[in-house]
Amino acid sequence: MWTNKLVALACATLCLVSCGGGGGSSPPPPSVPVTPVPSTDMGGSVLGKVARTGVAGTWGYTAPDGGRYAIMGTAKGVAVFDLRDTANIRVVDEIDGPTNTNSPGIYWREMRVYGSHAYIVSELSNLRPGIMILDLSGLPNTVRFVKSVIPRDGDPTAHTIDIDTARGLLYLQRDLSNAATAPGMNLDKHDGFGRSNDPGGHESHVADKGSIEIYDIKTDPENPRYLTTFNQFRNVHDMTAVGDYIYVAEGDANSFSIWDAKIAGAPKLVVRWSVPGNYAHNIWPSADGSFVVTTEEIPNGLPARVWRLNGSEPPTQLSSFKVGSGTPHNVIVEGTTAYLSHYSEGAAVVDLSNPASPRVVTRIDTNPATGPALAGCWGVYKFPGVPLMMCSDITTGFHLIGITGT
Repeated sequence: MWTNKLVALACATLCLVSCGGGGGSSPPPPSVPVTPVPSTDMGGSVLGKVARTGVAGTWGYTAPDGGRYAIMGTAKGVAVFDLRDTANIRVVDEIDGPTNTNSPGIYWREMRVYGSHAYIVSELSNLRPGIMILDLSGLPNTVRFVKSVIPRDGDPTAHTIDIDTARGLLYLQRDLSNAATAPGMNLDKHDGFGRSNDPGGHESHVADKGSIEIYDIKTDPENPRYLTTFNQFRNVHDMTAVGDYIYVAEGDANSFSIWDAKIAGAPKLVVRWSVPGNYAHNIWPSADGSFVVTTEEIPNGLPARVWRLNGSEPPTQLSSFKVGSGTPHNVIVEGTTAYLSHYSEGAAVVDLSNPASPRVVTRIDTNPATGPALAGCWGVYKFPGVPLMMCSDITTGFHLIGITGT
């Protein structure tokens, strides 16, 4: 299981690692020298913590008055933290959510924020199944559970969600395509912990069974309106909506794709490229859309990759990187800086101002685990424009991090 901790490496260093091989017709990346840096924390510090277990994703909310808050998935449901006093984080509420996990300690919750509402999805279904909607407008005093919305295809579970905040469009990951879930159907919604290398023996996703549903939440944030379904009959794990484009990690289909969604009801495929044998886990573009950063969670220990975009032609791999011996999980990008949840290596910040030569500027370890095991920091969020990020760690909980590395 992912909770197994590997024996500490004899030489623990924080490195940039070159990795050959590209997806599709992309050439291999240029050589990147191994650059050792201190194995201890660098470029930042933990300002505050909240202990929790069974932790999954996290996201941030900045209120109209500038107050900052965190939303984080826990074993119980969804916790909301008041971050206005960074040294004394206050738990505002912890809202109950579904808990019927078949893998003890894993609850697979992810969330995004639009306006003053948070939208949370889970692979579980026994309580408030579907898209949980929370009203954050009562902060710092209260959080209101609005309701849960069952997706169009009838299956209440979803692994990931993203929101185009400029246009108020919600994108929802689907494991099935145009099919309602039959009563009693045993569906594995696992994102990588339950694959062929997992002693737990879970079934893997099916590469040609998936899609993405789009909802309008601008018109009425508490009543999402279904618009369309796209990328059908292809496995989907995650997606990032930026501008008029949707960047999709296609999981067991071993590929990434980019879609033009200028017409929200009819996205069109721009390009797709493959990463043969690897699980396409996560993708995020730079601010100018000139490159993307991707992670491939399976096999464990693979680096993140940086790809130059070439329009409708396959991207060119520019570089790859990871921290120490860990496995990058999720990445988000602000400008040309990547922020990663890096499992056993904690949270990391990587300067990609030269995308062909990544440079780690911050690393904060949040977990005693070592090696490529899928244990430790699950998710990160960076508050826009300020040197403040957070990490949700599966077993140690919430960490608010002040960034000093440049």
